[in-house]
Amino acid sequence: MDSAKKNKLLIVDDEVDNLDLLHRIFHREYQILKAKNGFEGLEILEQEPDIGVIVSDQRMPMMSGTEFLSQVAEKYPDTLRIILTAHTDIRGLVDAINESKVFKYITKPYQVEELRQVVKQATETYKLLKSRTSKLRDDLENAEAKYQSIFENAVEGIFQTTIDGRYIIANPMLAKIYGYNSAEELINNVTNIAHQIYVSPNRRQEFIDILRTHDTVSNFESQVYRRDGSKIWISENVRAVRDRDRHLIGFEGTVQDITQRKRAEEESQLLQILTLEIGAARDFNAALKVVLSKICQFTGWDYGEAWIPAPDNQSLVCSPAWYSSVEGLEEFRKLSEKISFPCGIGFPGRVWEHQRPEWIWDISLETESHFLRKYPAMECNLRSGLAIPVSADTKVVAIMAFFTMSPNDGDQQLVGLIGAIAMQLGALMRRKRDEEALRIMNEELALARDRALESNRTKSTFVANMSHELRTPLNAIIGYSEMLQEDAALLGIDDFVEDLKKIYQSGKHLLDLINDILDMTKIEASKLEIYYDDFEVENVIWEATTTIQPLLNKNSNLLTIDCEDQIGAIRADLTRVRQILLNILSNACKFTKAGVITMKISRQFLEQEEYFCFTISDTGIGISPENLQKLFHPFSQVDSSTTRQYGGTGLGLAISQRLCQMMGGEIIVQSELGTGSQFTIYLPVNCEIAAKKSSNLKSQLSIDPQSPINGDNEKIAAPSILVIDDDPMVHQYTKAHLQHHGIVIHSAFSGKDGINLAHEVLPSAIVLDVQMPSMSGWEVLKELKSQLLTSSIPIILLTINEDHQYGSYEIGANDYLFKPIDRDRLILTIEKYRSIYFNLIDKIQEYNIHNLPLSVLIIEDDIPVRSMLKRMLEKENCIVFEAQDGQEALEHINTSMPQLILLDLMMPNIDGFEFIHLLRLRYNTPSIPIIIITARDLTDTDYNRLSGSVQKILQKTNFSYGQLLEEIMVRLEKFGVLTARK
Repeated sequence: MDSAKKNKLLIVDDEVDNLDLLHRIFHREYQILKAKNGFEGLEILEQEPDIGVIVSDQRMPMMSGTEFLSQVAEKYPDTLRIILTAHTDIRGLVDAINESKVFKYITKPYQVEELRQVVKQATETYKLLKSRTSKLRDDLENAEAKYQSIFENAVEGIFQTTIDGRYIIANPMLAKIYGYNSAEELINNVTNIAHQIYVSPNRRQEFIDILRTHDTVSNFESQVYRRDGSKIWISENVRAVRDRDRHLIGFEGTVQDITQRKRAEEESQLLQILTLEIGAARDFNAALKVVLSKICQFTGWDYGEAWIPAPDNQSLVCSPAWYSSVEGLEEFRKLSEKISFPCGIGFPGRVWEHQRPEWIWDISLETESHFLRKYPAMECNLRSGLAIPVSADTKVVAIMAFFTMSPNDGDQQLVGLIGAIAMQLGALMRRKRDEEALRIMNEELALARDRALESNRTKSTFVANMSHELRTPLNAIIGYSEMLQEDAALLGIDDFVEDLKKIYQSGKHLLDLINDILDMTKIEASKLEIYYDDFEVENVIWEATTTIQPLLNKNSNLLTIDCEDQIGAIRADLTRVRQILLNILSNACKFTKAGVITMKISRQFLEQEEYFCFTISDTGIGISPENLQKLFHPFSQVDSSTTRQYGGTGLGLAISQRLCQMMGGEIIVQSELGTGSQFTIYLPVNCEIAAKKSSNLKSQLSIDPQSPINGDNEKIAAPSILVIDDDPMVHQYTKAHLQHHGIVIHSAFSGKDGINLAHEVLPSAIVLDVQMPSMSGWEVLKELKSQLLTSSIPIILLTINEDHQYGSYEIGANDYLFKPIDRDRLILTIEKYRSIYFNLIDKIQEYNIHNLPLSVLIIEDDIPVRSMLKRMLEKENCIVFEAQDGQEALEHINTSMPQLILLDLMMPNIDGFEFIHLLRLRYNTPSIPIIIITARDLTDTDYNRLSGSVQKILQKTNFSYGQLLEEIMVRLEKFGVLTARK
């Protein structure tokens, strides 16, 4: 075998015979290298590479085998070591072997074959280790080369520094960021990072302070110097380098140049600020001044000015807007104010002509004809200039010019930014122009609106006054005809009875027409309220057909009903549903003679909502296509000829459609002239929910009321109180206190919910807060008192208003009667106060209280109404006194104190409001119940004027909750809701 290809074997022994013996044993398989001691062996290892195995004697002079092999293990760890020893001390031998990390030890005398096998094993092991080591070394070198390439070519700066501010490692990109030619140059030149790199030397200390408590810092932004002294912005991402004791000794990380990003952010911020300030500027010159100052401050330029077209549009003149950051430019400014530039002449003139920006990089190189102010500018040390046009639409409205004493290459990059600002200025000019046009238009619209509002107020006042004027005589017509019918029936004058019935019916018909007009007025003013309740559809159909029977008979019409058995209940306003059906049915009866009217009721699903469909068909005169378009217009009839023949105001269908829409429904019509008409009324099964959905109203918090009605539709025996207040504590204390007295408490947290609940439960009394959001207590009071169903319910008002008028008086009644006066309601009201009065003075309960006379003072300027009221009341065992105005009433009270007062508000001399005020000023006057009689709708102002004298008012601020409840209980006892405590 070629000796060059043999594995190398080093033999070390101080005895020549042993060396020769070992040489003879291994010279055929190995390339033998011999040494007589450890020193020679180390020299051979330095000169001969790739020695795989060493066989060394243990006992040698000067250097033992263990000492020799220990050095080999340290310098040549891959070489396998075998020791030959005749050592008899086993412990010493083990220590020597461990120290030198030998592969095997062989004791003398040795067996040749055993030695051969050990050397062979060692050789194979060396080959394997060498192969693996070579691969690992290659991998490591490749990895190092890869990471070195990443380090050298990274787009971010990579570094490692000491804590005292020197760079240990830096890559070429870091050097480039800081303006150095190489990483070595950066490391050699920068010896104090805090002062040589950071613009603010404290910035590095802030950096170190963070690293002392955190292992990493991300996106640490700082302004730094480059080698040439220019400033840039950098962002650092760094981790701490610590020693074994966790002390901070340095840090390493990456650096990014974020100068462009910061510049873009600053430009964006500047643009946003200028956009806001330009929009807030009072005029164009003020906006120009803001822009000039902000741009100069941002760029560091020294002077800014603006040029605007002269009124004749033939030249540019200097604008009052200008800015200077240095002194000494006043003379240059004064010169600019004295000159003008025709189109195309001079620096601003050329920009005006070409409508694009222009740079003058060095004013000293310009000719005076090209830059007319060359020498004055040079005297002021102005070296460069930039002019940019400001355009509105396609017309230049201004030229902005900027000058600097020290230009730099970066200034040219600002053209885009300043151009964007110029566009904002142009947009401002357009907006200001549009705003001026809009202002003029708004003034005209406001004037038209004011005229419309005034016209609407005039209309409303007219309608209110006319309703008063019409209702007053109607009050007498209806009242007297009703009384005369009774008198004629008692006297047996039957002929008069029929005539009086006609008068009575005509009066009621006229009242219905007036009510229609008022309903339409309320709808248009969005003041008509809907009160929801659950009721059976079959019942309302039966009521409507019964009511309409006289009209059917009048024109010999036949009505057929097609309704499913047990069709179910609807949640809607019963009164308004009945009104809609009667309007449609009465129209069908009126326009059909000797025909058939059909009403079909069904339930359908439309747009994922269930509806009741009331289809009313007739065989009448029908409606032409052109007249269908104005069918639901208020105060309009389909044909003027029908007005003369059939009469009517044209409001019925318009009111019906509006009411239907307010409940989430609709009315559609199909008709053919000469054949008949078909009206279909669509009402949701739950109108309350559907109406809220359609109007996007937010639900208001309310407590679900207990059901006050049993299966037989009778009131429950226990008394009930309805509390309407947005304060939860009032509800909580009232319920906790009064439930012990067997009173059922119903709660509503808003006025609208309170009205609905009052109609549903019909409580024994109501506690009502005056100050509530959305709907005030006065509005609630007005609605409750205007409805027959709730008008007689006693009401206790709560207020936090400390006005003296609210807490000075306490009256035992709070009722209103609206003209024309309903006789039955008047009688019920009188009986209520008769009962209250005599119960308060402890009359015997078993006595028939109707037999006890009640003194009543009627204060009314209308003689027929006063006489009618007197006759009605005298029939009800009342002692009646009359007064035509407030003055006469006050004189009467001085001599005779009535037990009840009926008071008209609209009177000459002293009206009802003034009478109440004067009455309450008399401290010896007891609290006389007052019933207001009026032919007009009371406004909130009217209720406020009446609040202190006709309502039970309790000031919340004067009581704790316990005291407030005690006061409420006292009043409930007076109303008879609670049994008087002993």
